[in-house]
Formats: sequence, C-alpha cells, structure tokens
Amino acid sequence: MKKILAVFVLLSLVPVSQMSAKDVISVLYFDNTTGNKDYEWLRKAIADMLITDISESSEIEVVERENMQKIIQEQKLVLAGLVDEDEAVKIGQMLNAKKLVYGSFVVNGSSVRIDGKITDSESGKIVGTFSSSGVVKNILVVQNELAGKVLTAMGIKKPVALAQPMAYSFDAVKTYYEGLDLLDLGIAEEALKKFQEASKLDPNYLKPYEGIEDSYKFLLDFKQMRYQKEINDKYYKIHQMQIRLQETPWKAFVDIIGDPEYKELSAKDPDAAFKKFYAYYQGDTPAQATWNLQNLVMELADLYEEYFNDTDKQHSLYQEVISIADKGAVQFKNDKFLPEILYQKLLALVYTEQWSLVKKECENLMVNFGEYRMMWAVEDFYERALEKLKKK
Repeated sequence: MKKILAVFVLLSLVPVSQMSAKDVISVLYFDNTTGNKDYEWLRKAIADMLITDISESSEIEVVERENMQKIIQEQKLVLAGLVDEDEAVKIGQMLNAKKLVYGSFVVNGSSVRIDGKITDSESGKIVGTFSSSGVVKNILVVQNELAGKVLTAMGIKKPVALAQPMAYSFDAVKTYYEGLDLLDLGIAEEALKKFQEASKLDPNYLKPYEGIEDSYKFLLDFKQMRYQKEINDKYYKIHQMQIRLQETPWKAFVDIIGDPEYKELSAKDPDAAFKKFYAYYQGDTPAQATWNLQNLVMELADLYEEYFNDTDKQHSLYQEVISIADKGAVQFKNDKFLPEILYQKLLALVYTEQWSLVKKECENLMVNFGEYRMMWAVEDFYERALEKLKKK
C-alpha cells in the first residue's frame, strides 16, 4: 500500500454529539516536500484556506481550524510519519469524521504544485484525488482552483462564492500565516506584530484582523480584544457589502428569501442567517447599498480614532469614503439616491478639513440637487468653507 511521507497535524476534532446528518470533513495540514523551510507557512495556509473555501458549501460540515487548534494541543493530536489508508481509518475514528482531506506540496522555482487525496475514514478507501499548480505568488488562484477540485471530487457543486479568487497581497497572506504559526506556538507578542504588519500590507485582507484579536485574547488584554472585535465586525460587514456590489445580476433581499441556503439557515439560526446575508438587508438598489457601505467605512474610521487614537487610519478611511463617492457619481449619475452618496463625501471632506474641496462639493450639491433633504447642512458647510478659506 503506497504511503505518503508527511507530518500531519489534525485540524478538527468533532464530538459525536455535535455531528449532523451532513458529512463531517477534516482537513489535515499539507506536507512540505520542498525541503525549504521558507515555505513551511504554506502547510498551514493551504489547509486553512481550503477549510474556509469548502465551508462555503451547505452540503458538508467543515470544522474551523481556529476553533479546533486548542483541542488539538490539549489532546496532543499530532501524528507524524507515514499515513496510509489503514491509518486514515484510525484517524477518522478518532475525529468522528466521515472524510479526510490531506496531501502535500512542492515548490520549484516560482511554481507550486499541490496534490492530495480524499479518504473515506470508515472504509479507508480513497474516494477522490486532486491536484492544482501555478505560480507561488498566485497562491490564492491556485488555492481557489484546488477548492473547486476537492468539492468536485466529493460530488459537490462549486459554490457561487468561489467563482473568483480573492485578490489579496501575497506578502500579506505570507506574513499572516507566519504570525499564525507563532500564535499556535504561544509566541503571541511576535504574532501580534506579524498580524499588524499583514493588515498594513493589505487593509482589505480580513484574516490579520482576526489574528490581532486572537493575540490580544492570548495576552489577556481583554479591553484591546473587545475593541478589535468591534473593528473586525465592521470589516466583515464591509467585505460582505463589497462582494454584493460586485455581483451580477444584482440581487435584492426579495431574491434571497427564496434561496435554499437562506431558508435552511434562517429556520435553524436566524442570527446566523442575518450575519451571513447581512449585505442583502442593506438597500434594495446598488446606490442604496453603496451609501450603506460608506456609512460602515465612516463608522470604522471613527472606531480607529476612538479606540486607538489612530487619526492616520481614520483619515485614510475617510479618503476611501470619498473614493466610493467619486465612483458612485459616475455609476449612479441618473439615480435619485446619488445626493446621499455625495453628502457622505462632503462629510469626509469636512472631517479631513479639505476646505477647497468642501466648497466645490457644496456648490455641486447646491447647483445640481437643490431639493436635497440635507441642503440646510450643505449651506452651513459652504459658509464654514468660505470662512476657512478667507483666513488662509
């Protein structure tokens, strides 16, 4: 029986009482056969991203790595050496998992190849194989393809959410998983630095923010943890709104009500359904959703100033609100809701004291949207801008 050389760290442990009628899938860390420790971070990265991606399917249950790592460490569930089909049965029984996903990767120059198997843990038979390759720096593209092949091998259709890979910075992804390795080893202060660095490398990449929260928790800094948790919630909602605004065709909430996944989840756990489908509650038109996105970014900006006294981050987020409005002015030029989007831009300009631009935006609103409901505030801002500019 052919064996695969690997060091497997189990990513999930599911008590029988928590198992559902759906198949429970356990993903193992992928083995680095490159012989280069510079790529060790990919062991955990491939598995973690795979867990996130295949969890988008409502047909299976996939245990999250973050929730299981503590149990793994407490139970000392680290299997090293050779894993074959017979051993897979034992692992599956230990995990109460129906199927195990495991494999290895090799990096050759600028290219990476990932190979793996799916084993039925009851019979020990291999029920599927998968392989994906590409440029290392395009690991998110390679990973997205890999997730689709894993689901296909299990007879599951690839979810719409995985239609396109996320375009995050490679350096941010690498830095995040280096931090995750440190946090799993209990080196929380160094992990925190890695997560903070990753968040700066790519502010749209959400995982580093979760890592920051987990680091504060490990360090017992519960105040900072609470602050970061609130910030993470804003980022999550912003991310959902951005995804919704990119969807074609446009979906209003009425279109989601009939979605089988929404029906099932809302019947089982209304709070979870609201969280997952949050973006569809935020406006029936693209213009309304864009305005709600601006509001979320404004709220996030104010949290950074209130909790961390980070005015630089606050102002950069205000600039994002302005950028959203500039794009909206083109996209929604004939939409009656456009003044609301432009007013959010005006507020951001006032908060960042860009008085020349405040004057210009006020004039735009007064000339083109004279009946706007907040015109009294626009006029006040205009007077303030004129006063500020006179003093220069």
